[in-house]
Amino acid sequence: MATTPEPPPPDRIDPQSPSEVPVQPEPLNEPGNQPSEVPPDFPDTIDPGSPQETPPPLN
Repeated sequence: MATTPEPPPPDRIDPQSPSEVPVQPEPLNEPGNQPSEVPPDFPDTIDPGSPQETPPPLN
């Protein structure tokens, strides 16, 4: 009886296996993907280089 190497258990992940984890492609510039990127039509957005960076005083 020859000793054949047993296959690894299914719960063991082989680091050399290319199909261990499905590679999730990075989303390319999807709308709403970058929370730090504010849409240009946002009325409350104040440009740091704008002379009107300070809001008018509320009387």
